[in-house]
Amino acid sequence: MNIHAIIIEQLEWDGRLKSFSLQAQRDLGEMWVAFPNEYQNERTGPFHFLDSEYENLFEHRKAKCRNAKLASDKFYEKDNQFYISTTWNEIPTKRHQLTFYALYLPEYAIPDKIEISDTYLSNKLFNKMVYRDSDKNRFIVYLECKSSAGVFNFKLDAIFHLDRANFSQTQFNDNKTIGFYERPLDEHWRYLLPEEEVNKVFNFFAEQLVINNGEFKQTYKTQMTTQKNNPWISGSFYLFVGVLILTILAVISNNVHWTLLPVIIIGGILIIGIIGALQLKNDDKLNDESFIKLMSETYKKLPLLRQGKSK
Repeated sequence: MNIHAIIIEQLEWDGRLKSFSLQAQRDLGEMWVAFPNEYQNERTGPFHFLDSEYENLFEHRKAKCRNAKLASDKFYEKDNQFYISTTWNEIPTKRHQLTFYALYLPEYAIPDKIEISDTYLSNKLFNKMVYRDSDKNRFIVYLECKSSAGVFNFKLDAIFHLDRANFSQTQFNDNKTIGFYERPLDEHWRYLLPEEEVNKVFNFFAEQLVINNGEFKQTYKTQMTTQKNNPWISGSFYLFVGVLILTILAVISNNVHWTLLPVIIIGGILIIGIIGALQLKNDDKLNDESFIKLMSETYKKLPLLRQGKSK
């Protein structure tokens, strides 16, 4: 796959974390990589580089990368379990340009929990890929960094333990784990449309968060959301009703005594009001209590009909 940038981190048991990044270079051309399960060739990192020049550049960056010890609240041990928390903010992203983050857990570490969330929205969880690298005896956590805002922020929290004996038989999977090149079914359409068309779809469908056994999941409504009424559409409807009533009044005025015209006019006005109230109720702009009150006030005006008829 053609990738724009990668961010690599490697954690050791003493809490030291190697961190570095690699971007596609203009003089080297496009950076093509493959996931570790695609080739049997020897590799030095979480990706196979299809170009030897990029592989050499990767090894050079890795040799000179930062190797800092995490703070005690970012990496610690409790009851034979190890906890790590790392955060990355303002990762630049562009549409049609892939950026990946990859974290190597310590050697023979078996993950018990891996959760990647938005830095500023803790209930927004991201999908991840988790691969057991038997060559390095490490688990690798992959995250595709994508955002329509142009920057990507995330916080990774993981819990793991040391188990040399069972490492080679262990797999990790949870409801936010996906396979390589796999996309959730509800996200496939995003990658088939231009960006402006994606925005139109988001305006048509509303995102919502639902809770499933205490866990937040992002889904999409399958029904069209309530839209604001177009005043031209609503206006045309009431204009049509008004013209229709005036036409009927004009016809009736030639066939009934003039003293009945006030009754007909008042009845027509009340009918238009009732139609308007029903439209508001249909659009959920009027709750049941307000609708009942409005209908009551309308029917209180009915004595006007009797008064007009008695004249």
